[in-house]
Amino acid sequence: MKNTLKKLDDCKVEITVEVPSSTWTSAQKKAFSKLAANVTIPGFRKGHAPEAMVKPHIDPSKIMDQALNDILPTVYGEVITENKVEPFYRPEVDVVKVSDTELTLKFVVTLVPNVTLGNYKGLHAEKEVASVTDEEINKDIENRLKGNAELVSSDKPAAKGDTVVIDFEGFIDGTPFDGGKADNYSLELGSNSFVPGFEDALIGIKAGEAKDVEVTFPTQYVKELAGKKATFKCLVHEVKNKVIPELNDEAVADLGLKDVKTVDELKEFVKKTLLERKVNSAEAKYYNDIFSQIVDGSKIEIASSIVDSEANASIENLKKQVESNGLTFEQYLEITGKTLDSLKEEMKKESMKNIKGYLVLNNLAAKEGLLVDDAELDHELAKTAETYKMKLEDLKKAYGNSLSSYRESLVQNKVRKFILENNK
Repeated sequence: MKNTLKKLDDCKVEITVEVPSSTWTSAQKKAFSKLAANVTIPGFRKGHAPEAMVKPHIDPSKIMDQALNDILPTVYGEVITENKVEPFYRPEVDVVKVSDTELTLKFVVTLVPNVTLGNYKGLHAEKEVASVTDEEINKDIENRLKGNAELVSSDKPAAKGDTVVIDFEGFIDGTPFDGGKADNYSLELGSNSFVPGFEDALIGIKAGEAKDVEVTFPTQYVKELAGKKATFKCLVHEVKNKVIPELNDEAVADLGLKDVKTVDELKEFVKKTLLERKVNSAEAKYYNDIFSQIVDGSKIEIASSIVDSEANASIENLKKQVESNGLTFEQYLEITGKTLDSLKEEMKKESMKNIKGYLVLNNLAAKEGLLVDDAELDHELAKTAETYKMKLEDLKKAYGNSLSSYRESLVQNKVRKFILENNK
């Protein structure tokens, strides 16, 4: 396949490809057959009408598009193999020339950055010695009991920690505002889930009472409300006290923990759980400290365009998350007190850190023979399939496109084990 490679900069190359006429015409024929299978011609079974009768019903541009989509992966795979190019991202693709018999494509490929690993053996980092105190055990048990607390209606004035069921409506300068109204809303006083001052103002109120609550919205809030004074008209339907179970065997059984039925068993279970958590946390910090030393000691050439691309992708993902929670991106920036420029700088730093870590991990894996080939991947998948009583092929289908992520996780685990074994 005739192609030419041109270096654009240290991180990108441009490959122009002239696809053989026979390959291109064959792709178009296959694309036509694929599209024709969905065309209905009266008197013929779908997909079995003569080509001459079907052709007028298919847009020629759709044939070209289908043929292009079918042929691109093969063409791209061949040219990067031939030119010994190692891509970092999916390429930018441009159709330079196209006709019934000719196809010329241009791929702009971002290359994997150069990495020179520093020392990754015999490094040292402090590891915390994990221990658990009686105070921590008691606090954990207290929180578990609080989580099993029962809310009981009360005629007494609401106190901090109580839950009030209220109707409320907010007004600014006598006018209601969007999002400021709710009925039969359960609010735990002291949870700090409302505007500062709102919950404190309801302490001491009783069921059946009404109260106007004056608040000032924080300056870092949505633009429409930031810094403004508001009045919430509130009606309390019910006050509920939180009744925390007394610590005894009955309360322990109600927690529903496997093989934990008595107070002594609960204390032992909590101690073991907290210790495991601390051990894992200490191990993770130790590993991260060692890995950071390896990254810092390595020479990594990353073009600014790669970092910018990653940062922009992170911002787009953040926008989608924010909007899925009912906020606009502009409101998010107002609430967090950030600007788009400051957020991008933050994302660029995070992207640089992530890219360096990814490159170092994969280079170390390649150098030490820790990569996962197809045979090892199938072996690990087979163990999972056996656990879930599934066929290997069915499990692979279930993973779908995330199978590559599973392979990466296996590599990460092997690298982690290697680093822990070779550093102090």
